[in-house]
Amino acid sequence: MPEIKGSNNTEVRQNQKKLRVFLVFLLLATLFWSLIKLSKEYIAEVEFELSYSDIPKNKLIQNDPEKKVNLTLKTVGFKLLNYSFKKRILDYSLTEIERKSGSMYFSETSKNTNFLQAQLSAETIVLNVEPDTLFFDLGVKKSKKVPIVSRVEFGFKTGFNFVGNYEVDPSEITISGPGKVIDTINEVLTSPTQFKDIAESFEYEVQLEAPNQVIVLEKDFIVVKGEVDKITDGSYNLPFKIINLPRNVIISTYPKEVKVVYQVALKDYSKIPENAFRVQVDYKQTMDNNLDYLIPELVEKPEIVTNVKIVPNKIEFLIKK
Repeated sequence: MPEIKGSNNTEVRQNQKKLRVFLVFLLLATLFWSLIKLSKEYIAEVEFELSYSDIPKNKLIQNDPEKKVNLTLKTVGFKLLNYSFKKRILDYSLTEIERKSGSMYFSETSKNTNFLQAQLSAETIVLNVEPDTLFFDLGVKKSKKVPIVSRVEFGFKTGFNFVGNYEVDPSEITISGPGKVIDTINEVLTSPTQFKDIAESFEYEVQLEAPNQVIVLEKDFIVVKGEVDKITDGSYNLPFKIINLPRNVIISTYPKEVKVVYQVALKDYSKIPENAFRVQVDYKQTMDNNLDYLIPELVEKPEIVTNVKIVPNKIEFLIKK
């Protein structure tokens, strides 16, 4: 019995060896076959992405031109395989661009065949380009300054807030692009951004959003900065001044005073005197809008206070005869 078992093991090992030899030869045969196939020439269509250059001076592309072309190539299999699996961007020159009408221009891709082929390998010949014509809307380059609109939101730890107002630096920016696009843009927005649990003064960079893909911004971000400190509430009961009251009109108001409520940094609380605030009501505004009450308005306050409110926000009045 032991002899039979040893004989079987030997036979199994021999069969495994034969299988390995067979697989090696099969692999080599497949490799040689592939090399022979890939060394032959083929004709095939391959898609390439485009990047445009040599745009006429002081002109910008206003439309969204073709971003891809299909080239019919004659080349060896190795190169064709490489073009198919490795995406490549080809430069497309607008040196030979021609005017169609108005701001519309066109370029026949056949006139750029040699330029495209020069960017490929020496073994590659470009037989055809599709589409046969590319169209461009070219506008005059223009620049102007527009304000920056912040879409930044701030969240503070309990007991903290701004000391004064936060700043956006710069507050406006130069944009450049085609004239007909530039004329429609009046502002640039920051990206929507949230900062939370703020408990100290800060300087943050915030990205800007280009309002159009053909618009170039002077810079891609702005700096948002603010002074933050512990805050406390303060208030004063103040009389108010009545303006634009005709000489022949006498009125009685209720109440006679308003309460000005504000927030200020704890360290600055003692720096806010009562006479730092001034409140007035405009009788003419009430008459012009047919209102039966006066609206108190804060016309003077310290720069270091925030979240100022006037209570009440309506003043009743009675005309005396």
